[in-house]
Amino acid sequence: MDPDRLLLMGRVGRTHGVRGEMKVVPETDDPQRFAGLERLYVGETEASARPVAVEGVRFQYPKGRTVVLLALEGVDTLEAAEELRNARLFADPDDLPDLVEGEAYLHDLVGLDVIEVAEDGTEADAPFGTVRDLYDGAQLLFAIARPGKPEVLLPDVDEFVVRLDLDARRLYVRLPDGLVDE
Repeated sequence: MDPDRLLLMGRVGRTHGVRGEMKVVPETDDPQRFAGLERLYVGETEASARPVAVEGVRFQYPKGRTVVLLALEGVDTLEAAEELRNARLFADPDDLPDLVEGEAYLHDLVGLDVIEVAEDGTEADAPFGTVRDLYDGAQLLFAIARPGKPEVLLPDVDEFVVRLDLDARRLYVRLPDGLVDE
């Protein structure tokens, strides 16, 4: 497995019970994805992570958060689970569940060319910028890098995001008035 392909899914927290189950703090936008995984990679870094079979996944929802209760093959005692505390959990993108039409994994959006679309549907000749990162808080924000210009944060709302074309590696947007001072 190429460590550069691994995606961070979560971090092991405290143990849960005495049979090796662990509480995991999810680092993914959808913790339910843990339920569809048969294997995770455990380690301090992607390079040191080793594959481990997933034996069980449950969820807790304290104070509006989601905590993943995870059981891994070979981790069947309190002591074995405690040894993994603070370890990171990674997944191979090929192991992630398939998405429905129109959905995309956030990691697939980084690096897309951002193309501005006018009100009449006319597309700009040159990219406005490139999706550098995504910030997922109360609302998903695209961080758009523009060479030699300030970065722009664009909310992921239908009014601004016209369409996504993953095959062409493009995100088509309609920029709100006043967002960019040229």
